[in-house]
Amino acid sequence: MAPRRRQHGNSDLPIGLSLVKHRGKLKWRYRTPEGKDVWFPDSTARHEACEVARRFNAELRNPHKMTLTHNDKYNRPLSDWLPKIIKRVKTDEKLSPQVMKTFLSNCEKLKQSHGDVLSKSITLETVNDFVQEHAGDKSVEVQNRKIIFLNKIFDYMVDMSAMDENVARKKKLRPVAAKKRKRLKLADFQAIHAAAPHYLKTAMELAIQTTHAVLEVSRLKYSHCRFLPTPEVIEGMMVFGYVRIHRQKVQKKESSRVEIPITQALKSIIEQSRADKVLSPYVVHRISSSRVVPKECDHPTQITSEYISKAFSALRDELKLFEKMNKAERPTFHEIRALSIHLFTQAGYDPQARAAHADAKSTKVYQENHVEWVRVPAGELQIG
Repeated sequence: MAPRRRQHGNSDLPIGLSLVKHRGKLKWRYRTPEGKDVWFPDSTARHEACEVARRFNAELRNPHKMTLTHNDKYNRPLSDWLPKIIKRVKTDEKLSPQVMKTFLSNCEKLKQSHGDVLSKSITLETVNDFVQEHAGDKSVEVQNRKIIFLNKIFDYMVDMSAMDENVARKKKLRPVAAKKRKRLKLADFQAIHAAAPHYLKTAMELAIQTTHAVLEVSRLKYSHCRFLPTPEVIEGMMVFGYVRIHRQKVQKKESSRVEIPITQALKSIIEQSRADKVLSPYVVHRISSSRVVPKECDHPTQITSEYISKAFSALRDELKLFEKMNKAERPTFHEIRALSIHLFTQAGYDPQARAAHADAKSTKVYQENHVEWVRVPAGELQIG
């Protein structure tokens, strides 16, 4: 059946666009080839409606694109492939909650900006457009992460025959400049530590005595601290037990699981952490004013690593220790790790194994339940 002939005044309207009475008002309506109606806002002008309708037609009534899709069942819009890729990533890759959250956010951005692009029409130009739209005004690191994200997506698409090649691999990563952030000095650490609330003091002390980062510190439980029935003197130092830490950044490396001797300094930190009389399985803890437990936490008193880092930076700025520097250059909580490694080196210890570095020359390796733990030499810092 042939479509109804348009009125003379509407003969110039693009296919699918009509001015119809809707709920007592004349409104512009676009009808897709599948019969779905898209209503325009009341204030839409005629020329605006025509322009949008032409864009719709270029996408939805494009004979070339319809032929491509019909002849190749794998040549589907990117938005069709993203749910399949997300499902595979969740199954195949053991991503942390935070990494998965970032991945899903990037998938949503890709869907919004390029979801209608056919998979076999994706080019290097698509990659450049995505990076420019979502990271064009961001740092080089952020831009590079967007390219790496597209590499992952397109690798899966090639694997599923949605693309013939991964065009994102043609995009060159930009060189990253050396870190501008100033190192934290012991005097700075002591100033911030003196003004810190109880939980932040504990986190800072653990970080400097263990050499570990804020993520590991925030996840340390009392159950990870294994005390010996009787203290032992090892290499001239009293050892009360061992703290087990699994460093997440290198979790697939053999050196990622370390046992750090609990010397008097660490024992004091663990004991003092209970001084607030808060019942918590976590060494670093606090009672939150909010009843909502963050997704990254499994107990109301657990603190996220992000919260600890922000609290450290906020206190640093409150004390005006680095007010003449740009914020990007001011030392963060992570710099405690670098300070700790530096101080241990100065004290004559080898900090590599303690810090769970992949190239560490470990002294002893213990195995329990088929999991190997690297036991490192005893050592502690005098920071008071």
